[in-house]
Amino acid sequence: MGIRLDPEAVDAQGLPVVSWEEDRNLFAPGGISPARVACFIRPNEKGELQFVAVGSVRHGEYEEARPWEKLVSLGMGTAEQHYHSAGERSLIDIVASKSKSGAGRLLAADGAQVMLANFADARPSVAMHLNCAEASPVEVAQLHDVLNREFIRKRPDLVRENCDGEYVWPQGRPFVAYTPPAPPSGSRWLMRVIDLAIAAGLGLIGWLVYEFVLP
Repeated sequence: MGIRLDPEAVDAQGLPVVSWEEDRNLFAPGGISPARVACFIRPNEKGELQFVAVGSVRHGEYEEARPWEKLVSLGMGTAEQHYHSAGERSLIDIVASKSKSGAGRLLAADGAQVMLANFADARPSVAMHLNCAEASPVEVAQLHDVLNREFIRKRPDLVRENCDGEYVWPQGRPFVAYTPPAPPSGSRWLMRVIDLAIAAGLGLIGWLVYEFVLP
């Protein structure tokens, strides 16, 4: 389980690229399987530089782009904070409370860690959700440090060197867009997912019988 950062990289223009592979839990898009995420810079049709995130998320689109200039901070949170309503949590608590062994609470727990990009643009109250990793807080903190360094702390120098301090790519200068790496091979993980599903199904049946049927 965790987050595996790729080696540090830049695109053809020397702008930052941060990409990684992360493990996910049952609640994530695609279930228990690794996922690829990439963050990079790309101009829109007007030449305005955009912070782009590519990867499946539990809130938002597979690919999202918002003004790099308006990126103000990167935050960390948990899936239970962002994706579960009070009613859902109450229902889960009721089901888990009926577990004699405590396994119900374990199965119901959603421990995913979420990285958020906060913007002062037209939607300041809506953060961009970058991922949903089954990872330790230390791993998420390391990812946060890399993203913050590459896309916020280095930003003034990069914009000054490439665009004379303006967040617009110079007209007439070609821009070679970064191509995110392909997702993990489906064939490599398909058998793992099938095996896990079979084992989980058998285990769930046995647990349900023990918890709710046997006296």
